[in-house]
Amino acid sequence: MSNLPQTQPSQSPAETLQISPENLEIANCFLELQDSARVADVLDVPVDLVTRILARSEIKAYVNQVFFEVGFNNRFRVRDLMDTLIKKKLQDMQESETGSNKDILDIIALSHKMSMEMMDKEIALEKLRQGNPGIKSQVNVQINDGLGDGTKYGALINKLLTGG
Repeated sequence: MSNLPQTQPSQSPAETLQISPENLEIANCFLELQDSARVADVLDVPVDLVTRILARSEIKAYVNQVFFEVGFNNRFRVRDLMDTLIKKKLQDMQESETGSNKDILDIIALSHKMSMEMMDKEIALEKLRQGNPGIKSQVNVQINDGLGDGTKYGALINKLLTGG
């Protein structure tokens, strides 16, 4: 096992990544600045080095994981926000004893749509991780009916079978 530090891309990571401290510094700086040229300038390193490091699979995984875990990119935070909005709307409707059921239905429909789209994306991502699920296995069968079919292959088979 390598002696690189174990880096956790979020509070509850699905996996632990091994990233060198130098590469981690570039990744974190990129997360903050979101511009390779600015990262190179701030860290005083060549832009092509920053670009090469950011293109590495473990760095991409780290940056993507952190990006999708912060702010309202985090699906749990979005879900909490939608629940808060729904509760607030229901409370407002109850307090004022007015309001339209359409308003709350629109919010719930939007929440449901967002949840379904997120699930569809997760299913598609899982299918990609598993490879091409469309072809589990394939068996090719070749049937050679006649050995005297006039081809060199047929002649070879005849010669092998007859020993002549």
